[in-house]
Amino acid sequence: MPGLSTHGGKFQLSVGWRVAEANKSYFASRVNKDFTRLWNPHEKLSVMDVTAGYSLNRRTSILASLPIVFNDFSMLYPPKGPNEGTNKSQPVRGVGDLSIFSQTWLLDSKKHPFENVALGVGLKFPTGNWNYKGLLPDETGQNFKNRPVYPPAVMPGDGGLGVLVGYQAYKSFLQPRFLTNFSVFTSGNYLINPRNQNGTPSMVASLGVPLTPNFADDLTNSVADTYNLQAGINWRPPGVWDKPKLKGLRLRCTYNWEGLAPRDLIGGNSGFRQSGYTMSVGPGLVWVKGRDIFLVDVPITFAQYINPSQSLLPGLPGPPVNGIPTPAPVNFRRQMGLVAPVALTMRYIRTF
Repeated sequence: MPGLSTHGGKFQLSVGWRVAEANKSYFASRVNKDFTRLWNPHEKLSVMDVTAGYSLNRRTSILASLPIVFNDFSMLYPPKGPNEGTNKSQPVRGVGDLSIFSQTWLLDSKKHPFENVALGVGLKFPTGNWNYKGLLPDETGQNFKNRPVYPPAVMPGDGGLGVLVGYQAYKSFLQPRFLTNFSVFTSGNYLINPRNQNGTPSMVASLGVPLTPNFADDLTNSVADTYNLQAGINWRPPGVWDKPKLKGLRLRCTYNWEGLAPRDLIGGNSGFRQSGYTMSVGPGLVWVKGRDIFLVDVPITFAQYINPSQSLLPGLPGPPVNGIPTPAPVNFRRQMGLVAPVALTMRYIRTF
């Protein structure tokens, strides 16, 4: 769940926004140059979330979060070669999956104002459209139809009722003296999605890739588990404690690990999924003024891994028949694992 403050009033409202763009496809940990060059994929993820929190008491709170997506994906149809073919964009708009989460701080905040740990559990409801469609061609650039958009990452929802488990922890240092301006924090959650497949035709099906019957499971999207972990450090710059407008300023640096699991903890694992993970680290800042909190982070990706299992994505179309290219054979070494080199996240929190 998006982070809300551990202190303040009974009610908090948070609005966040994250944007990232990617135009390189990865196979394992390296760039898949041929696929990137031929298909010229471009993915933009722009997600706003509205999160509300209510404190039942000093330790326990209820959080609800609803994302709103403004995503886009485009690539060349058909892939005739570098910068050849027609670029078709797929805009995706709508509300995402609603999450409701309850967390409890293990320590009394009055007795332990400088350190605490919270554990939580919740549900993720399939309120977002997991079968969002657009007018798209097949892989030959022909036969425009109202098809499900791809890759699954741009969909507003995943179609599964999931269980969220997570934690938060922080510690501010009172000694030794050289650490008194520093605090550390960490948070993480894991989304358990028991549903196997959501019934939405996968990218393989939408592109019209010819398959033998043993690949039938890959014609619909999988409902996969996801996870994320964050750890970081806050630092109060020298010379700001006596300045009214700057005394609430903190610089920070965060480490982030986000991924889509290759296998679910509960339920089946069939269906089409593009599993993998990214790791990033980057600068940020926090500014607290009265009941208002502003956060900005710029995570920069330094490691990525896209599962190099069979992807069933096609290569170049075959020789044309009556002027129309024929579908390409399957190539198991092609991936639609797009990874953004950098992202921007911003959040505003108001305590009432």
